[in-house]
Amino acid sequence: MATQLTQKQRTFAENKAAGMTNRDAAIAAGYAVAAADATGYKLTQHPGVRAEIKAATKGTPTVDTKSSMPAMPRKHYDDAKQFLLDAMNLASLPIAVRGDYAKALLPYQHARMGETGKKEKAKDRAREIARNGRHKFATKQPPQLHVVKNTD
Repeated sequence: MATQLTQKQRTFAENKAAGMTNRDAAIAAGYAVAAADATGYKLTQHPGVRAEIKAATKGTPTVDTKSSMPAMPRKHYDDAKQFLLDAMNLASLPIAVRGDYAKALLPYQHARMGETGKKEKAKDRAREIARNGRHKFATKQPPQLHVVKNTD
């Protein structure tokens, strides 16, 4: 008892067979974004869609992950920052993955704006006041030492 699939269902099955998640495949097929999770789940339970996904995955050759993994410049990393930097600059990785590595590297490279707390700000302000010496509560300059010659 074969059921006729709609165009959206066929598109969902193709996207699902290509490796997309249920939600992403449903959105790409034209289903509503708000209910994409539920729609994707319901479509995977549909017997016709299941058969279509199974037929589509039979035709696609399996990929050997060991041979398709890009080689890193080094085999061993002691520093996480250097690993992230090398992975981010690896041209054979997809741009989305390289972007994820760049996001993970951001805290190592740049501090967030406003990340310092009240105590750190107060310490920084105190250091500025002490350096300038023009503030009411600035520390005084040490006395100048002069060499005094004895004339005996």
